[in-house]
Amino acid sequence: MGGDHAPRAVLEGAALAIGSGGIDPASLLLVGREEALRPLIEELSLQPVEVVHAAEVISMDEPASAAVRSKRDSSISVAMEAVASGQGDAFVSAGNTGAVVAAASVVLGRSKGVHRPGIAVPMPTQKGPCIVIDVGANIYCKPEHLQQYAIMASEYCRAVFDKPTPEVGLLNIGSEEGKGGGFVSETHALLQASDISYRGFIEGQDILSGAVDVVVCEGFVGNVILKVAEGLAKFVGQQVHNAFALHPPRNEVKTAVNEAFASLDYAEYGGAPLLGVTAPVLIGHGRSSPHAVMNMIRAAGSLVEYGLNRHIAERLAAQSGGVSP
Repeated sequence: MGGDHAPRAVLEGAALAIGSGGIDPASLLLVGREEALRPLIEELSLQPVEVVHAAEVISMDEPASAAVRSKRDSSISVAMEAVASGQGDAFVSAGNTGAVVAAASVVLGRSKGVHRPGIAVPMPTQKGPCIVIDVGANIYCKPEHLQQYAIMASEYCRAVFDKPTPEVGLLNIGSEEGKGGGFVSETHALLQASDISYRGFIEGQDILSGAVDVVVCEGFVGNVILKVAEGLAKFVGQQVHNAFALHPPRNEVKTAVNEAFASLDYAEYGGAPLLGVTAPVLIGHGRSSPHAVMNMIRAAGSLVEYGLNRHIAERLAAQSGGVSP
């Protein structure tokens, strides 16, 4: 029940998922403070959605690992335990990202053969969505971690965006051979030896042009990219709003601009999957709207139906030439 607008936005998102997303209400398990959830469930007519009480809350600014260890009765921990025990098939949250990653790693555990889980974020480009991995799950990376990110994100791209052979690029400061340090060179060699469609180095401007379907980078770099992109979108949107206030456009122009910005809305993608753990885990933006929560729930159902985690485990098992963690 995490997020800036929880629990109302979460429950309204659940209601949308049931009403327009085709989700069976009996398949949803709401985890949080029951006294806060019951009135909203009644208001939104969400019966027979099941509620599991969790008394504690991990705030957005708490240290992740310590909070997960000390707050065993938080909604994140209790919900993750429910998935681990088989009571649920997938986990969805717009709460503390670090806490979700920590709880998933400890409670669910890594998929067989996975060295480090990674967060894969769909980003809009000129040619459709592009997956950027990792955006913050692991800021201390090794080349073999990025090799596995490429394999896992390729499988996710197949599952969600129906691309049979996703093209992968390694983010670097130049596209020429020899650019970047030893870490980049080692990762480049591993990706060349991997069973993926590897295009080679790409630069920052190539991401939004849609040069590749999957962009692989360290978690620190990926998180900076994500936050800069979010800030830039907000800045450009505000500039357009200010310009429209001074020079009101014709309705068709305003409609066209609004449609263009709608295609950049994170809510359309719902959430970012944490790839490499034993069950689907979707992490939403802290500001997730009901529409974003609905799309997270629907995406989680799709990943369960596709069997993404099984496909990832099979691809990693088939991968030869990997390096030990």
